[in-house]
Amino acid sequence: MKRIKYYALAAVLLFCGTSLITSCGVSDSPVEPSPEKQEAVTNRNVLIGHMENDAKTMADIFNSESLNIASQAYEQLLALMKSDKGFLTNMRVILTAASQKKALLNISPVVAGSELAKMGYLLYLTYENSGFCVRVVFDGKGNCRLLSAKNMEFIFPADIKGIGYTLFKLIIKDSDNYYLSVADANIPNMKRVASVNRFPQSLTMTLTGFIDNKEQTLSETVISLDLPKDENSAFVSFDAEAFRLNGQQHNYPTTGSESTLDFSLQSNQDNMTLNYGYTCNGASAVNCEAQMQLTQKNGFLSQMTEKAFNVADLKVVSIRILNDLTLSGTIANGTSFAEDYTTAIKNRQQVSSPEILAGIVESLNQSSNWQLSCEQMTKPEIVKFCVTQKDEKYIIEPALKDLNSDAFIPISQILDAPAMTNFEKPFNLSFTPGGNAAGSALNFYSTFMQMMPLNN
Repeated sequence: MKRIKYYALAAVLLFCGTSLITSCGVSDSPVEPSPEKQEAVTNRNVLIGHMENDAKTMADIFNSESLNIASQAYEQLLALMKSDKGFLTNMRVILTAASQKKALLNISPVVAGSELAKMGYLLYLTYENSGFCVRVVFDGKGNCRLLSAKNMEFIFPADIKGIGYTLFKLIIKDSDNYYLSVADANIPNMKRVASVNRFPQSLTMTLTGFIDNKEQTLSETVISLDLPKDENSAFVSFDAEAFRLNGQQHNYPTTGSESTLDFSLQSNQDNMTLNYGYTCNGASAVNCEAQMQLTQKNGFLSQMTEKAFNVADLKVVSIRILNDLTLSGTIANGTSFAEDYTTAIKNRQQVSSPEILAGIVESLNQSSNWQLSCEQMTKPEIVKFCVTQKDEKYIIEPALKDLNSDAFIPISQILDAPAMTNFEKPFNLSFTPGGNAAGSALNFYSTFMQMMPLNN
């Protein structure tokens, strides 16, 4: 499954996060400024002060190493799982066969007066979508072999920035609480038999790595599912259009301090909302909310297993830094914006000609509007994108409006160097220091569900 357009969201955080370091000098003028001009000057000075202070605080508390390690490991495991087109299908066949064998051995009569009895069923069997004791071992070429284990496990190699090429293990454990759904059992020559699907309400995914010749726990992620439930029924519908996924990923870096990523994904009718936030050294560093519009209506199971995330059109984004600086944006065309931003991120590498980037910048500015604000400002600052020259080559940068004209000044010309250095530590690390840490965990959860018997 492709990313849930988190590459666009993560890019926004990366790119516009860097824009938070901008500052702009105000030219002296012998003319008494108008009230509007004075307000603009005051706002800019307030913004600069907040940015400089927050930049130093972020540099002190933000530890993105553990976030990137978990994200890279999940992404490389997903790549291995998808390198063989038949892997997910084969795993589903294997797990379904195991669940079916167990279910058929335990066909039971329906209890008189029970909900199943009222539905007209005489017998029932239960398909388990949990408790699989299978270890999947990948080699560096994408080949895998299956072994028995205490839980569901994936052992795989990955090349992680800052660690290198080493072996990782992902262990998946179920919660003690389960959802039940019911449908007609497809058993030849048998009627009025109920098929009950049993699925865990939450999963715990523990990621370890073999570093310095010993196994270390790198992250522990808990993802819980909230489906609407009728208090008068024991069963839920996996096709429910309203649902919520809550997650928390606790990261243990090989060096430095721990951090926690909290995230949630909520879908309701035509809308989907993603929230995520980082806590580092006990302080809230980054919080983000992205609102998306679904171009197709799908229930939970479809959205998890049929790439429905790719029809979520990004519309509104709000990113808050240290509960202070806020970057907010509205996007007219989420698909166009996502494609342009992917290209823009790739072109943070310097290119030789500004024409290569001009069309991208124009499209970005036409498809989105961004504002930057903080406490004590009377109105937000407008943020645009521009092409700027750097070391005889060209890159895309965010920009703030010049206080003396209608032009927008790129950050390379107006930034404060110490603030830039501090903000680049948490933001300018890789393609995805932001939303993709949440996106990687959700993408794996979605891919993992594609193996489950409930899809049959």
